[in-house]
Amino acid sequence: MHSKKLLLIVSLLVAVSACNTATPAATPTLPPVSSPTLPPATATPTLGTTPTLLPATPTLGTPVACNDSASLVADVTYPDNSQVEAGKPFLKTWRLKNTGTCTWNANYTLVFSSGSQMNSPATIPFQTTSPGGTIDLSVNLVAPTAAGAFTGIYQINDASGQPVLIDKYQYMWVKVVVPGQPIAQSGSLTVVVPVTGATGTPAMSGSCSYSDNPALVSQLYTLINAARADNGLPAFTVNPKLVASATAHSIDMACHSLLSHTGSDGSTIQSRISAAGYTYSYWNEAIYAQPPQYGGDAAAAVDWWLNDPPHRVILLTNKGTDIGAGYAFVASSTLGGYFTIDVGAP
Repeated sequence: MHSKKLLLIVSLLVAVSACNTATPAATPTLPPVSSPTLPPATATPTLGTTPTLLPATPTLGTPVACNDSASLVADVTYPDNSQVEAGKPFLKTWRLKNTGTCTWNANYTLVFSSGSQMNSPATIPFQTTSPGGTIDLSVNLVAPTAAGAFTGIYQINDASGQPVLIDKYQYMWVKVVVPGQPIAQSGSLTVVVPVTGATGTPAMSGSCSYSDNPALVSQLYTLINAARADNGLPAFTVNPKLVASATAHSIDMACHSLLSHTGSDGSTIQSRISAAGYTYSYWNEAIYAQPPQYGGDAAAAVDWWLNDPPHRVILLTNKGTDIGAGYAFVASSTLGGYFTIDVGAP
């Protein structure tokens, strides 16, 4: 019995011993772990050509308005200071060039503005005239029945009634002289009152005593040529023959209390200039009168001429080259001091 127990114990020990000395099982081989393959780094992208942007659809705005302007090409009939018989009908015609970008049509009008109307209609419609084209504008007039010099002033209005500039000025005009014997002031013109600061000496013209003023005349030339320089024009040259013509007319006006381009003997600008020996291709004349105590000096005369459109064009003409000026003062005359400038070109 004891031998069986001993045999069982021995057997168990052998079994345990066998378990302890057995070859350990091999460690299982795991599949190699490979590093994950990363996708290749992406290179910095190369920028291509900047794309061309298409222009935006333009926004249509208000259409650009055209511009109006005109230029006087010629006085086709009755140039300045033409003689017309008293009460005689006559047709004045101007030739104008459309120097703007608007087309003239019947909505454009020639409008009487001021001065002597001489039976002129208030408005005269245009004919269609394209930019760069010319038009002859005519108006039927009747000369005044009195003797003297008369000026009718006109302007051009566009379709909206706004004035159109003519050679940078607003107006154009008709100037005519109605010949005749002017009415002279009654009474004797023999009293001499020298002008303050006058350098001239009293002189006689028939039964009329007058005073001249060479310093004042010299100032006229200075002021007129300064105005011409301001407008990009060359100075006038003083011409002795025109001086004689202008001086004689100033004396005549002062001695007869007359403010007119027609002399007391019915003389005209042309006849006086010709009588002085000046041969002309162009001529014109401006006159002014005012007592010295009321501003009758050279500055006042030139200022008045420059601010009156028909006279401004005489001082700033590009047709004349020569000038002559005259001044005479008679205290008992209506206006005291009388100025004349004659402008011409040989």
